[in-house]
Amino acid sequence: MVRKSVAIIGAGVSGLAAGKVLLEDGFDITIFGLQIGPTGLFSTPEKPNFRGQNKFSGSIMHITGIKSEDQLKNKHVIVIGGAKSAVDMATLAAMHANYGFSRIFTHIFDPFPNAPHSAAFYFLHRIFSFVFTKITDSIANFLISKYKSDLFADEKFIPKGSIRNAHNIMRVTKEFVAMIRENRIIRKLASIVEIIDKTTIRLDSGELLQADLIICATGFIETLTKTLVRNTTKSISDEGIDLDLYRRIIPIGIPNIAFIGLPAPLHTWMFYEVQCHWMSDYFLGRIKLPNTEKEMLEEIETTRQFIYKMFKRKSYYFQYYWLEPMEIYLRDMGVSLYRTNHWISEYFGVYRPKRLSTLHDERKAKAEANPPGPLNMVSLDPGLPLISPAIVTPSVAP
Repeated sequence: MVRKSVAIIGAGVSGLAAGKVLLEDGFDITIFGLQIGPTGLFSTPEKPNFRGQNKFSGSIMHITGIKSEDQLKNKHVIVIGGAKSAVDMATLAAMHANYGFSRIFTHIFDPFPNAPHSAAFYFLHRIFSFVFTKITDSIANFLISKYKSDLFADEKFIPKGSIRNAHNIMRVTKEFVAMIRENRIIRKLASIVEIIDKTTIRLDSGELLQADLIICATGFIETLTKTLVRNTTKSISDEGIDLDLYRRIIPIGIPNIAFIGLPAPLHTWMFYEVQCHWMSDYFLGRIKLPNTEKEMLEEIETTRQFIYKMFKRKSYYFQYYWLEPMEIYLRDMGVSLYRTNHWISEYFGVYRPKRLSTLHDERKAKAEANPPGPLNMVSLDPGLPLISPAIVTPSVAP
């Protein structure tokens, strides 16, 4: 077989995973990395501008610019933001917990479209949807009652939406609560209107604050280039461009480019690895695209509408969904969806990376038993030139 060359744009987790899988499958690869840091190839830190900021003698930084505690010592710090990163920055107490999600956890939510659901899934979904909702509600009520006087009395941290909202999975650390009790962290539900002088900030409430450092825990702006893909379906999301990617990987009309690492489920490392195996099978000609663009768009639009209904987010932002989309890839590759030898461990055991350790050998054995024809790289767009496969690994930062 003639060895094929693949360019991998992005040297993050998904890019390196793609390189490993492709090397094992006999491809020649070249990896291009834009920068060192887990910010994502197409993510730009969002840092607001403030009126009068040229008067400020301190620093106004995005949270990604904080590399050491020394930058915070002996300073009055304002942290802008209310999500997990803002809480961690305010406390400087990142908590490293050991936890895992089992297959059963996915039964809380509505079934993912076109996923290979079994009868056991629907049975457990009916039972555990209620059970887990009750459990999570109990946990939320306990936290509110436990910390009400310190954390929730002013209603600044009570979730305003449902459990499915991304901001409601924020983990409040005990250090955060302790620092509030000690009056070392003072919370303000307000916006900065103006920087008056070297150290004075005025809020929209009229209050004046003194600060030496302003840290913006305000997330990232997604800046995916529109030259790589064409977005044929107008997204109803307010988050910018929503890409038309078949199986969240292949752009319509450009069959020799693959996006790896764009979806954002909880178990990203395993999900990206399975994406890489699917992509490699596709480049090797073992997986074929639908015959028409219409069929591809139907798959894209079904997922888009489902995700927007659930989370009001982009079609590739799966959030709590990780297993079902992953099993769609496993089904496409023709390998087993069940990765253990007992139904109890399969459904109730933690879904660890070990379950995927034999995936390469399974694909290889299947290919040897059923050799595919030569890879057809003919584009669905007749005006597009044929090029060697390329992989874009956006890994948009959260």
